[in-house]
Amino acid sequence: MSFADFDIQSFQAEDGAVIRYVDMGKGKPMMYMMGFGSSMESQALFIEAMQESGRIIAFDQRAFGLTPAAGEMGIHQSARDARALMKHLGLEDITLFGYSMGAAEIFSYVRQFGTEGLAKVIIGDMSPKLINEGDWKYGLYQGWYTREMFENDLRLMKTDYKRFALIVAEGLLFQKNPEDVRDFSGTADEIRARILGQRNDLIAQVLIQGMVDVSEEHAAANYHYWSTMAGEDFRDVLPLIDVPALIMYADPGSGYSPATAEYMQSRIPNAALMPMYDCTHMAAAESPKQWRGCIKKFAY
Repeated sequence: MSFADFDIQSFQAEDGAVIRYVDMGKGKPMMYMMGFGSSMESQALFIEAMQESGRIIAFDQRAFGLTPAAGEMGIHQSARDARALMKHLGLEDITLFGYSMGAAEIFSYVRQFGTEGLAKVIIGDMSPKLINEGDWKYGLYQGWYTREMFENDLRLMKTDYKRFALIVAEGLLFQKNPEDVRDFSGTADEIRARILGQRNDLIAQVLIQGMVDVSEEHAAANYHYWSTMAGEDFRDVLPLIDVPALIMYADPGSGYSPATAEYMQSRIPNAALMPMYDCTHMAAAESPKQWRGCIKKFAY
């Protein structure tokens, strides 16, 4: 099956925005909240693999894939759209799986709705707070992402979007430990060449295409997704996740360190850890059999 064979459906969110989604497979339901820049088409192989074991629901977030930009955009609205889609489909006791930015949307969902409608959650390689400041060192780039960098990113997204996106891509593609020095220098072309000079594989090419080579409309929308995700602090939400949780993380990692996952497990009442060894933030592509197998076993 290819993405062209997917049965794309649509529903109206509470503010009237039209959201495109897929609902495939049978059995226990799981809703997939995607990462920054992802779409149903880019995640077609994962969606198809999941529907072989159970029911998988996924939607293109506003300005992503087949869903047009409309109304408010950002992770908080995506969480509301997820709840609206659950109601539209009459779903309760669903597993909510969020990878990367999608996990931040789970945190936002719990802040807004508690665990209403949820049976389980899966948190895929994410931190509850991306900005590292004070005594908090478990954020983005394994402790290297500062508030100054966050504010500079917001400026870059409006003035040199490709450089911003390539900095992020480089930060996610290479195995690192927290003590490894990070290099955020260079023009967009220099960073692209630096990435592809070290890792010119399909994973790097797809990540660059999905995050960097985007339309002006998509880039403009991504400002709202990044600002609402990277600017938030969800540490207070973790104890409110009162359903079984699986925390999947990369080891040694790249975007986040294993210590981030351990911190979350210590704060979530019923959480299990699932490491993806010898992986970066791109563990879903680097170790797809293990990644998908762990999700299927927990969700279905």
